[in-house]
Amino acid sequence: MGQVRALSTVTAQILVGQGHPYHDGINPSHRLYLLENSRPSLVLLSESLTGEANGNKVIWVPTLESTLEDALLMIAIHVIKDPEIVRLASLFFANKDNNWVVMHEDITPENLAVLHQHCRQLENTCKLVITVLRGSHLEDQLKVLKEYKMDLEVCRAGFVRLYSQWLDQTRIEGEL
Repeated sequence: MGQVRALSTVTAQILVGQGHPYHDGINPSHRLYLLENSRPSLVLLSESLTGEANGNKVIWVPTLESTLEDALLMIAIHVIKDPEIVRLASLFFANKDNNWVVMHEDITPENLAVLHQHCRQLENTCKLVITVLRGSHLEDQLKVLKEYKMDLEVCRAGFVRLYSQWLDQTRIEGEL
């Protein structure tokens, strides 16, 4: 299986689970990280609030232009396990080990577009909490979420206090 580079930085996180029927919040079953630097990677892990290890790690190298939709496709295949999307993925992906996928090598753009379209048609089966940190290239892809039906909350930085070692100073932006 491919490896995630140690120098990668988490720039976004998606919690996947069920929302409470009467309150906000989420009961997460999985977490997905977007790691960026030399090339982006999506890492999907089972979530356990008890701290126990739960299953396998799934790593995909997404397309740059549709990283967020690639993440949603990962969720449809590995978490929701939608039968039609799983069936199409087994036909479309050249690499049959869908725990390690390099999108620009393992699927044609046309077939990827078909899978993305099927994901947009999924009924509301889960809740997502998407946290996007400053500088993540997901910042420019969030509008595509309007085409999806799942419950979701998007969290973006409203306040940052960051120390720069290079400048030896702290930058503060936004308000609490």
